[in-house]
Amino acid sequence: MDALVTAGTVAIPALAAWSVLRLWLRPGATLGDAVSAYGWSALGLAVGHSSGPGWLVPACWTAIGLAVAYHLGRLLLWIVAKPIVPTDPAALRRRLLDACRAETGPEAFLVGVSPDGYLTFWGLEAAGIPRCRLRPGPGCATCLLEELVGELAVNAADVVAEYRARLADRANQLFALRRGVIDNRWKAELRPVKGARTPFEHSPCTVHRF
Repeated sequence: MDALVTAGTVAIPALAAWSVLRLWLRPGATLGDAVSAYGWSALGLAVGHSSGPGWLVPACWTAIGLAVAYHLGRLLLWIVAKPIVPTDPAALRRRLLDACRAETGPEAFLVGVSPDGYLTFWGLEAAGIPRCRLRPGPGCATCLLEELVGELAVNAADVVAEYRARLADRANQLFALRRGVIDNRWKAELRPVKGARTPFEHSPCTVHRF
């Protein structure tokens, strides 16, 4: 019986530490990871304060501190992020396509959907599309993103299929679009997101809801 108690006492902080590591290292940490991190840590504190060894309490407080630091970091990123600008999806599509099909338009740009569900462009400031978080009405920003890529890129079908597969693995991606030098046609490729890599989880459409 003592061996089982000892094993359980060791397993609790180990599971708490594993859950915290998943928060920090897993691409697309889930609510379950957070619940596990705080839940196992709280259980360890309860055991430590009642009948557990003395090291259990500081170990579990350390796990809680790391979990809190992770979520505070996410909150800070959200606070300092680019401002949110409401935009009409039809007007955005028209402005983007007109700019990209013009002879003097951009040669390349990046676009993606942030973890909180907003479109963000890089490299289109000269075309009047600012580098900020765009809120395209009540519809799905990811659907709009795929439609824009589909209208521009000649290889859109394959890249969008790969994009959806990466989202299903909870690894958010950016579309990098580049205009061909010779044929003037746009092609797309995926690039991993740096920083918070969780895709938007609460899309209004069922295709992109996780």
